[in-house]
Amino acid sequence: MKNLFAAETAQARTALREARCPRGWCVVSSAHMNRTALDNIRIVLVGTLYGGNVGSVCRAMANCGIRRLRLVAPDPDITWEFARTMAVHATDILDARETFATLREAVSDCVAVAGTSRRGGLFRRRFLDAREAAPELVAIAQTGPVAIVFGREDKGLLNEELLLCTHVLRLPAAPEYPSYNLAQSTVLLCHELFRAAAGPVRNKELEASPPATMDLRERTLDKLRDHLLNVGFMSESDAPRMMEGFNRILARGAVTEADMKLVMGALAQTRWALEHRQ
Repeated sequence: MKNLFAAETAQARTALREARCPRGWCVVSSAHMNRTALDNIRIVLVGTLYGGNVGSVCRAMANCGIRRLRLVAPDPDITWEFARTMAVHATDILDARETFATLREAVSDCVAVAGTSRRGGLFRRRFLDAREAAPELVAIAQTGPVAIVFGREDKGLLNEELLLCTHVLRLPAAPEYPSYNLAQSTVLLCHELFRAAAGPVRNKELEASPPATMDLRERTLDKLRDHLLNVGFMSESDAPRMMEGFNRILARGAVTEADMKLVMGALAQTRWALEHRQ
């Protein structure tokens, strides 16, 4: 009788739990969440125009356990009080925001940068579906900071800003109306990252050298660009297209500090040899 009572009680508790938390709407236990990865995600908003969007982004971040917000050259006339209103209980994220003058500065400490865009073009050919890319980004975020970059409400990210990205993400939408607004895009992408962090996350193979930051990558690419121009490998007009190709190469796999320092050393020695040859 006692065992029967216990079984019936367990069934009743299960039924009550399912009634309170139907399938698809359950809160994920923190015990199953990859906190390290989520803590290493940085949401970066470039040239944001409206305080309401900033506040809505903060709320979406809080829903998904992401806490680090960075703003790049936001509109100086943003209404921050409205941002606080839209943030609701996520004003701590808003208050802790970091502001930068350029995207390059904002992502300098990151080991990967995922930009978002819906438009095609020369610099937008490496599109990844956001859901498919999320597990990879979460895995990378176990090794260091990862930036998820959203562009301006009216014109998105510029080509030169996409050149800073190791990944370019697209959110699927109906072809008749493919453009999400900034707050919607952030909700959808943060949720994909949250889902990925709640599931099995494949560990990135640890290298002897730590991952290269974007600052080190960009300094290496700057030196490579100067060198290739100097030796006549490319012209100024060809440089954006050629450097986008080198960006794609670097985005295909893990790049370490040692890798970048090796390239920089080779470029420096080659330049010295060219300048001093008889």
